[in-house]
Amino acid sequence: MPLSARASPAAQRIIREAFDDLQRTIADQDSADFAVMTLDKVIKAAHEIEDQLAAQQQLRNMRRLTPLFNGLQYYSKSIEVACNGTPYMPWIWAPIKIILKIASDYVDAFDKIIGAYARIAEPLARFKIFHETYPKSMELQQTFAIFYSDILKFHKEAYKFVRRSSKWSVPKPVYYD
Repeated sequence: MPLSARASPAAQRIIREAFDDLQRTIADQDSADFAVMTLDKVIKAAHEIEDQLAAQQQLRNMRRLTPLFNGLQYYSKSIEVACNGTPYMPWIWAPIKIILKIASDYVDAFDKIIGAYARIAEPLARFKIFHETYPKSMELQQTFAIFYSDILKFHKEAYKFVRRSSKWSVPKPVYYD
């Protein structure tokens, strides 16, 4: 019987530190449902936000998020061993929901966030190849953990950006013809 994959202690430390940092930043009421948040729920929320924006005649190109969601699916398989038995995994995608929700009231902020998330998606697709080629590599786990840390750092900055925007920005009015 094959042994289950072991997690790299260095990778676990990197992930834990990134998680703790983001957890300190996001308000408790905003992160209340993160533990049970799935990628599918985030995708559904993004579609709901898109529908709300369409109803307000402020439709944005949300298709730019599709590669991000696909990439996160691949990436989550790569980082799974290091996140096993921890609350860390959902924090890869859960902040996207609250960030999009807050930013959707501020068109300029929303466009910047969507563009930035689209850029993050580019390298994520490569994780499918890494995971399939080196499924149990402890050396790659550290690389995966660094990428996890980078994703959470971006979520932290994006969250602070939209929270700051919501304090001093006035939502653009919707005019009906």
